[in-house]
Order: sequence, then structure tokens, then C-alpha cells
Amino acid sequence: MTPRVEMTYTELAVALYASDMPTGAHAIPVERLAAWVEQGTARLGGRGSVKWYAFQDYKQNITPGDHSADEAGLWPDLRREDTARALAYRLIRRGRVAPAPSLTGTAVA
Repeated sequence: MTPRVEMTYTELAVALYASDMPTGAHAIPVERLAAWVEQGTARLGGRGSVKWYAFQDYKQNITPGDHSADEAGLWPDLRREDTARALAYRLIRRGRVAPAPSLTGTAVA
């Protein structure tokens, strides 16, 4: 069984985006997704960096005119972003990831 990890939806998407996940991937076993999350987290320099990128995305989404995520180079490939977000959602929906509190203080799920 895959260990449960506490990460927000956006943190998962960031880690997946940074991994070797193929763009357009779907129907991937949960264990493989978990390995990509671990790989992407390590590739970005650890959990702190993943949280920083997720916060840039959060700021951009709530502040008109904020381009934090763009300036951070977070999502240069829209199709890859869509894949990462879809797979992150799948991990949370399958209960393999214990949703961490989101930046607003409410649970993600």
C-alpha cells in the first residue's frame, strides 16, 4: 500500500509537473503517481520549494494582475499543467494522499 502523504492539491500538481510524468498521462497506477510526486519533490529541492511554488500559484489565483506563478516559471506548458492537476486530483480522490490544509486553512478535497 502506498504511504499517505500530507500535501495540498497544488503541491501535488507542482511535484508531478516537475517529475518525469509524461504529458497527457492517464490511468496510471497510484504507486507510480506517488513515485513521481517523490521524484518531483526531490527535483525541486524538497518540500519547502514545492510549497513555495504552490504559494506562487495561490497568489496568482487570488490577486488580480499578479503573475507570481508565471514569473516563477511554474507552468510554462499548459497541457502538462492540465495533466499534473488531473493526476493530483486523482490521488486525493482515491484517498492515497491525506489532504493537507490549504493555504486558506480549509481542507482540500
